[in-house]
Amino acid sequence: MFTVIRHVTFSVGSAYLKKPNQKVANRTVARTYADTPKKDTSHVVAQSTINNEHIRVRRARPADVPRVLRFIHEHTRAFWPGLTAPSNASQIVLGDYVSRALAQGHSMLAERQESKHNWSKIRALALGMTMCKWDATILEKWARCVTCPRSRQLLMFTAHCLRAPALHEKYQVNSILQVILIVPPDTPQRKEIIHALAKSAIQRGRDVGFTVLRFDASNDAVIQALEELHLNREWQILYDVLPDAIRERESGYFKTTDIRKSNEASTGRDSSGEQGHSLAVYTAFINDTLK
Repeated sequence: MFTVIRHVTFSVGSAYLKKPNQKVANRTVARTYADTPKKDTSHVVAQSTINNEHIRVRRARPADVPRVLRFIHEHTRAFWPGLTAPSNASQIVLGDYVSRALAQGHSMLAERQESKHNWSKIRALALGMTMCKWDATILEKWARCVTCPRSRQLLMFTAHCLRAPALHEKYQVNSILQVILIVPPDTPQRKEIIHALAKSAIQRGRDVGFTVLRFDASNDAVIQALEELHLNREWQILYDVLPDAIRERESGYFKTTDIRKSNEASTGRDSSGEQGHSLAVYTAFINDTLK
C-alpha cells in the first residue's frame, strides 16, 4: 500500500517538475459536473421562403415544459382525435403523460426565431420516450383507475398501439426509443422540419445507446417525409373515433380497442364521431447510415 501511494505521489509531483530556464505553458483545469448545462450548439436548419422565418431544432429543456404543454393543448385535435373536445380531466391525464416523456430528456423541438436573440415560438415537436415491453400493461392498469371516459379511451388506445407492432419481440431488445412527431398542418417548410426532427432523434438515440427507434406518424405529410428517409414501415392502423370508443377498421368491419363496447350497429358508424384517422409506425436502426 505504501509503495502504491509513493508511486502516485511521485507521478503527480513529477508532472509539475521543470528544467531550469524552461517555459511551461499555463493550463486551466476545470471540472465538469453531470448537471452542468452544455452550450447550445443548435443551428438554423430550415428557412421559410414565404416570410423568411428561421427555424432551429434542439433538445427540449426542463424550462420548455410549460411551452410544450401549451403547444400540445393547441394541437390536441389533430394528433389525439379521441380528445377532440378535451375536458379538464383529459388535459390533466394528457399533460401528465407528456410531462413524463419530457422528463426523460429525449424530446426535440423546432422553434421559430421571434427576434434577433429570442427563440420562442414552437413550430413542431418530436416527443421522445423510452418504451419497454411492459409499458402497454402499465398503461392499461392506469386506464382502469381513470374515471374520465375520454382519458381512459386515450390510454387504452395508446396501450393497444404500443403492443400491436410487437417490436421488442421482433428485434429482441428490451427498450426502444419511441418518437411521436407532432407537426401542425400550417407549419412552413414541413418536410425540412420533419427531416431535421427525425435525424436529431436518431442522433439522440445513438448518443444514449438505443439500437432501435420507433417513429409514430399520424398524418400524410409526416408519413411521406419518413418514407423519404427510407425508414421501415412496421405497422399501420386505420380507425374511427366514436363518442364512446375508438374502433379499428379491418376489411370493412371494426374491432373494439377500448374497454367499453359501443351500442352502435355492426358498421359502427355514427354521425357525431370522426372517421378516417390513421397511425403508421416506422423503425430506424442506429447501425444504419444517417442520411
